[in-house]
Amino acid sequence: MPEPLQKNRIWLSHNLAEPKLDETGEHLYYIRSGDGRPSIIRQGLGTGLAEYLTTEPGPRASVGYGGGACGVRGALLVYAAEGRLVALDLRTGAQKNITPQYEGVAVPALSPCGRFVAFVAEQGGHADVLLVDTQGEQLPLRVTGSPAFAANPTFSPDGARLAWMEWEAHHMPWEQCSVRVARLATETQNAPSPAALVPLDITSLSRERVSYANPQFSLNGSQLAYTSDESGWRSLYIADADGQGGERLDTGEGELGAPDWVQGQFAVQWGQRGLYAIRRRRGLQSLVCVSFLERECEVLQSGYTAFSQLTVQPGSSADEPDVLAYTATSPTTPLTLVTRLGDEETARASGGVGPNDPAGLSRPEVIEWPTVDGTMVYGVLTRALNAEGPRPTLIMIHGGPTSERSLAWDPEAQYFAGKEWHCLQVNHRGGSGSGRVYQDMLNGAWGVVDVEDARSGGEHLIAQGLADPRRIAISGGSAGGYTTLMALVKDPEFWTVGVSLYGIGNLYELQMGSHRFEQPYNRNLIGPLPEYAERWIERSALTHVENVRAPVLLFHGKEDEAVPYAQSVEFAEAVRRRGGIAELVLYDDEGHGFRKPANRRDQLEKMEAFLEKYVINLQGRGKS
Repeated sequence: MPEPLQKNRIWLSHNLAEPKLDETGEHLYYIRSGDGRPSIIRQGLGTGLAEYLTTEPGPRASVGYGGGACGVRGALLVYAAEGRLVALDLRTGAQKNITPQYEGVAVPALSPCGRFVAFVAEQGGHADVLLVDTQGEQLPLRVTGSPAFAANPTFSPDGARLAWMEWEAHHMPWEQCSVRVARLATETQNAPSPAALVPLDITSLSRERVSYANPQFSLNGSQLAYTSDESGWRSLYIADADGQGGERLDTGEGELGAPDWVQGQFAVQWGQRGLYAIRRRRGLQSLVCVSFLERECEVLQSGYTAFSQLTVQPGSSADEPDVLAYTATSPTTPLTLVTRLGDEETARASGGVGPNDPAGLSRPEVIEWPTVDGTMVYGVLTRALNAEGPRPTLIMIHGGPTSERSLAWDPEAQYFAGKEWHCLQVNHRGGSGSGRVYQDMLNGAWGVVDVEDARSGGEHLIAQGLADPRRIAISGGSAGGYTTLMALVKDPEFWTVGVSLYGIGNLYELQMGSHRFEQPYNRNLIGPLPEYAERWIERSALTHVENVRAPVLLFHGKEDEAVPYAQSVEFAEAVRRRGGIAELVLYDDEGHGFRKPANRRDQLEKMEAFLEKYVINLQGRGKS
C-alpha cells in the first residue's frame, strides 16, 4: 500500500527564501530558516557546495512584516540584523555595522559600483529610503521626504538613477501606491560620499486607486519596467528611464506580481533575452519571458506549478544565456530552490525532509463554484486518498485576507487527504490573482463575503456528493482565523467544528494594537471610524459568541505582535462561559505564525485529535 505523507514531513520542513545570484553566475545566495533561526547560505553552482555565511547576528529584515534581508555584489554581502545593516567581506570574513540602529531596516540594494547601499529604514512612524557607503564611514543620506511607507529601492545599471515604491498611511500598497524615480546629482561611481548623491529631481508615477510597483531598470539603464493595475489586472509597462511614457505590454491572461505584504519581492526581472516574470491567474501560475522588442510573451516550460522570489543574472552579452533562480513547488513537490539556464532547471536545495511516496499523495485541482451573488469563486481541492462516498471535509481559509492559494505544495492538505479527508482551500472574493475587481469585493464586506464563500464552497462539495454534511470543519490562520470564527457565529448549524490559528475575534481590540503597516487595512475592509462604529461591532465574532454551537480549537503565540494572543483567550473564555466547547493552546515562544518544530508538531497533533473527537466521532455538539 502507498504510504501517505508522514506528519514529521510537516513540522521538520524549513523555509528557503531570497535567492540571489552573483555577477559571475558562479554562486547562489539564499536564506535558510529552520526552528525560526535564519542563516545566509552561499552555494557554488559548479560544485554544489553550500556554506553558512552568518551565525550571529542572524539576518532578519524588520520593516513591516519583514522580507528583503540581504544584498550581494562582488565580494561584499550586506544584510539586515537587529535594526542595522551589517557588511560582510566574503574574502576576509571581516564584518561590521555600517548604519546606526533603526526601528527596522530592509532591502539593502548595492550600487553598480559596489560602494553604496540604498535601503529602507523605519523610524518614528515613517519608512524612508536612505543611502549609505559600504564602509559605514558617514551617516546615511535620506532620499525620500518622510513618506509613511517605502519599499524596494533599485539602482539603474549606470548608477545615475534610483527608483522605489512609496505609499501613504491610509492605503495598503496593493490599493494605491506610487513609483518614484530619482535622478542623482552624480553617478554612484563618481560620488565621494552619500551626500554627493542627493537627488536633482524626482518624478512620480501616481494615480488615484492605482497600484504602481516593481520598478526595474533595463540592462543599459535607458528604460524602466514596472507593474500597474490601472487596466484592472497587474500588468507590465515599459517606460523611459525616468518612468515617463509608459506602454502596457500584453502578457496574456492573468497578472504579474502579488500584493506587497513584505519587502524585497520583485515581479519582473530584466535579462538579455527579455523580461522574466511570474504570471498568476485564479490559482494557476506560470513562468514567462516577455521579449520587449517583439512584444511577445512566452511561457517557459517547467516541472513546477507555483513560483516565487524570481531573480535573474543576465548573460554577459546577447549571446550568453540568462541565469534564473527562484523558489518553486508543485502539488507533489515541497518548496525547492531552483536555478535555470536556458530550458534546464536544476534543484539546488529543498525545504522538505525525506522522500515522499508519489502514490501516497493526492493530485489537487482548481475548482470553481457560484457563490451567493452568482460570482464564480474558486479554490484548490485536495481529494481524500483511497476513499469513496461523502468524506469529512476541511474548508481552509487563507490569511491576508488579500492573498491567494495556488496549485502548489500544501503538506497539511496532503496529510489530511491521507487520512481520508477532502481539503478545500477557498480563494474567496477579495483575494488576489483574479484582477482588481475581484480583489476589491472584500472592501467594506470583510466578515461577510469571505464567510459566504467558505460556506458555498462546502455546499458545492456536498452537492457533488463529495462532502459529508455532518462533518464539515473550517480552519484558517490570521485573517483566515477571523473568517473561521465569523463562520461559526454566522452559520452555527452548518459547521461541525472550527480551528483558528492566531485569529481575530474582536476588531476594535485588534485595531488598538495593530501593526503600523496594517493600521489602514481594517478601515478599508470594514469601514472608517467613527462613521462605521456599529459595523465594527457587528463584524466582530465576539459580539455574536452566544451563537457558537460547534466546538472550537484556538492556537496562539504569546509573542504575536500582529494579532495579540488576548484575542483567542477572550473568545475561548466567552464560549466556555456560555457552556460551549473551546480548547485553547498558547505558545510562550511563538509570534504570528509558528516556527519551532516542537510547537508545529504539537499544533498538528492537537488539531488532529480535536478533529478525530468532534468530527470523525461526532462527540460534543456534533451535527444531526
